[in-house]
Amino acid sequence: MKTKEEFSVRIDSELYKKLIFVAQKENNNLNNHMLHMIRQNVQYFEKVHGKINTQNIELPKNEDT
Repeated sequence: MKTKEEFSVRIDSELYKKLIFVAQKENNNLNNHMLHMIRQNVQYFEKVHGKINTQNIELPKNEDT
C-alpha cells in the first residue's frame, strides 16, 4: 500500500473560494481537484525535463518547503 503524505497550503480567501467553485463545477471535491492539478503539473515537468527519480529525495522536516 502506498503511503500518503499531508501538507497544508496558505492561500488567500478569494483564491480559495475560486478554487472551490472550480472544483464544484467540475464535479470534484477540493482534495481530488488539487490532486488532479498536482499530477498534471508533475506530468508536464517530467515531459519537459525527464522522469523524476524519487529514491534519493528527502522529505522536508517542516511544512515550509
